[in-house]
Amino acid sequence: MSYSFSLEAILAIGLNDAIGNKGTLPWNIPSELRLFKSITEGHTLIMGKNTFASLPSLLSNRHHIILSNTMPVTDGVHIVASMSAALNKAAELHSEKVLLIGGVSVFHEALHECSVIHVSRVMLAPEADTFYAFNPLHHRIDESVCFRDPSTQVDIIYQKYKRII
Repeated sequence: MSYSFSLEAILAIGLNDAIGNKGTLPWNIPSELRLFKSITEGHTLIMGKNTFASLPSLLSNRHHIILSNTMPVTDGVHIVASMSAALNKAAELHSEKVLLIGGVSVFHEALHECSVIHVSRVMLAPEADTFYAFNPLHHRIDESVCFRDPSTQVDIIYQKYKRII
C-alpha cells in the first residue's frame, strides 16, 4: 500500500522477546528512552489503547493516534477504530513520518507494511507478561549500533531495518 508518508515502527525487545510488564516497559533505561524520543519527536505515533495508557503523559511534539473501539474521547489524541482509519488520519495530519509504537496487535497488523523498522535489542531477559517475536521478514539491517547505557550498564543493540520487498 502507498502512503504520502513514511510508515515506520519502533520496538524495544528483550532477549526473551519481552516488550512489556504490567502495563509498562519491563526496564527503565534512560538512553533507550532518549533514542525513542529522537526517532519519534515531531512525527505521528499510532498505538493501541494499552500502549497509550502506559505513557506517563502525552508525548510532546508528536501526534497521537489511538486504535480503540472503547476508549472515550480524550483531549490531545485522535481515536480511531481501525488501522486504515489511523493511516487516513495520519494523512489528514500531513504527517511526513508515522511510527507504530505498539502493542502486539498493532505490530501484528501492520509491521509488514513498514518501510523502516527501528529495533532496540535490550540485552536483558526481564520479567514480562507481554512478548513479541520480531521477524524481519522482507526487511534487512541497514544500520546497527551497539551502546551501553551509562546509568544502568545495560547493553543495547540498535538496528534499523529497511524493507527489501
